[in-house]
Amino acid sequence: MNKLIYFLILFPCIILAQDQKAKSILDQLSDKTKSYSSIEAKFTNTFSSTVTDINESQSGTLYLKDDAYRLEMEAQTIICDGETNWIYLKDDEEVNITEIDDEENEINPSKIFTIYENGYKYKFVREDGKNYQIDLFPIESGPFTKVELFINKSKMQISSFNMIDKQGSHYKYVIDSFVTNKEMNNDFFEFKTADYPNVDIIDLR
Repeated sequence: MNKLIYFLILFPCIILAQDQKAKSILDQLSDKTKSYSSIEAKFTNTFSSTVTDINESQSGTLYLKDDAYRLEMEAQTIICDGETNWIYLKDDEEVNITEIDDEENEINPSKIFTIYENGYKYKFVREDGKNYQIDLFPIESGPFTKVELFINKSKMQISSFNMIDKQGSHYKYVIDSFVTNKEMNNDFFEFKTADYPNVDIIDLR
């Protein structure tokens, strides 16, 4: 009984220590990420769902510079200059143009490597020889209930993350390569309609 009482007294202190450790790691990760002028990350995305019995993978490349991003995948390319968003559907020869809505409760690719900074509680889970694992829990209700974040200990970079939605589906992203401070012109983050003469433009601004 005395051991049980001692554990119950100690338990809040253990949780607090874990949170402090998570905060320290995330602060280091944030400082390192913000020191880059640009990021080019090649990734593999796997979607799995026991509800629909789906397990699909695709690869892509994400380019980041300040608030601008360019996300290239097999079927579509998403480009944003920080104000305007272009979604180009390759097979349909169609581009949808919208304005960025900061109020939308979505994960913005430009914030994917700093997702933990706002709107999430965090908990240190474990570490092995290579990675830390920190779980993120949204403060407000949204499409995802948890994000499992894996951080490379020696490089202090995100090596993978797994987003879990309310249906229990998993959206896992593994970073295959991570190149920083590469020169990227601003026009790389704009969709040039002149380069696609047959494209159907749907302007929703």
